Amino acid sequence: MKKSDLFTVIVITYNRLPLLKETVAALQRQTHENVEIIVVNNGCTDGTFEYLNDLTESDDRVKVAHLDENPWSINDPHKPYVVSGNAGLEISTGDYVLLNFDDDYISDDYAEKMV
Repeated sequence: MKKSDLFTVIVITYNRLPLLKETVAALQRQTHENVEIIVVNNGCTDGTFEYLNDLTESDDRVKVAHLDENPWSINDPHKPYVVSGNAGLEISTGDYVLLNFDDDYISDDYAEKMV
């Protein structure tokens, strides 16, 4: 494994701050030393914006893409995968990328095993 093996996790969130905090904590505990955490905020109104701003100041592994509104649509329920996923990919620099949602928790050694 090379030091350059950057593992990026793109987390999509919308108004589920408690779940997001648990997901981010799991990502911060990764045993793989080279992890990039990208959170795509789909226009949250529950304090997520402020939490993410504080998080980027305290953890340089974290990047954030703030969207103005939630791209989910009853006519196209898969739209968040495209819109939010692409917003995360645009700022991703990883060699490996995992698309994750705010209620998906991964084991502490997930990135290490995948790389």
